[in-house]
Amino acid sequence: MDIGRHILKFLLISAAVAAVFACKKDDEEQEILPSLGGSLRFDAEPYILQGDSLTFVPSGIYHPDGAGIGFYWQVSPSKEAQCTTKVESDPSTVTGQFGFRFRNDTLGTFTVSCTAFASGYYSTTSSRYITVVDPAESVIDSTLGFDESRFTYFKDERDGHTYRYVRIGSYDWFAKNLAYKGTDGAEVGIAYENAEAMSDVFGRYYTWNEAMGIDGDGAETGTGICPPGWEVPDSEAWLDLANSLSADGEGSFTNALENFDGIAGKMMVDAKFNSADNGMWEYFPDVQITNESGLCIIPCGFANIAGGSGTFESVNLFAAFWTADSNTENQEQAFIRYINVEAPDLFITSTPKTSFGATVRCVRKTE
Repeated sequence: MDIGRHILKFLLISAAVAAVFACKKDDEEQEILPSLGGSLRFDAEPYILQGDSLTFVPSGIYHPDGAGIGFYWQVSPSKEAQCTTKVESDPSTVTGQFGFRFRNDTLGTFTVSCTAFASGYYSTTSSRYITVVDPAESVIDSTLGFDESRFTYFKDERDGHTYRYVRIGSYDWFAKNLAYKGTDGAEVGIAYENAEAMSDVFGRYYTWNEAMGIDGDGAETGTGICPPGWEVPDSEAWLDLANSLSADGEGSFTNALENFDGIAGKMMVDAKFNSADNGMWEYFPDVQITNESGLCIIPCGFANIAGGSGTFESVNLFAAFWTADSNTENQEQAFIRYINVEAPDLFITSTPKTSFGATVRCVRKTE
């Protein structure tokens, strides 16, 4: 698995494995065994926090003759995590479930495997990749010499999250993606791969309606996604940012709806994920990553959202952020600003307001 390219993306491997062989009838022959019925599976979050305890319950597999099935579990590379939780002779009330706690000092990807076995049958194995993360340590954001003292910190009183921010031009900009998920049971946004452990690592992915505080009936609630005093950046804020980062610093951009050439590398941080070896932005010679702005942008990609969950695309390749601007030529869409790792520019396009999921950087005007 190419962890640097795919940012530890959740995978499923479910295959019948010939793990139990009969005794040889002679030097050349082996008995062909039948397979167990069904398809072995178990549920598992693709990302979890350090110290989390999980319980895995096998399902979907059965003995063709109605007899018992055993279950054997293994977590690798943790050598001590090997356990037979059920043997064939155990009663049917024994589920074969397996519990495991990931250590508080552990980061990285583990393989959890379950093997179903029965005498006279091929065994069957199903596996899941699980990545252990820590919001404070999983994104190693080397700022390439950027002065850390330039950051200021802000606490969102709604949920207690703390964000660092940086002053650029006429605005203060969050230097981390917003992770607010609502209060009073009204959840907004989704976490990467629908795993809540990633909410504070990548921030959350919001629809434009969520970001702007528009309810399910299309009515404005008067409260956007950002903390009080902060807002989703509009075209004026993005234009101000671009001119502050332009090559001459003299305001070379005039059209708020144009692509801003040559500034992307000043916004991107050469970040690693969970290890100094796992670079997030892929290398392209046309893009010089300096993080001169201090925005510390990482490539979280985007989401296609439906029914409160999402499918995720272009992690390690794109960063996408909502603007506050609706597309006047297509009221079903709003504008995003995005970075493509292959180009040194900050691009603009419009996407659906209710099904496209992008991250949010909050701003407030200082002048």
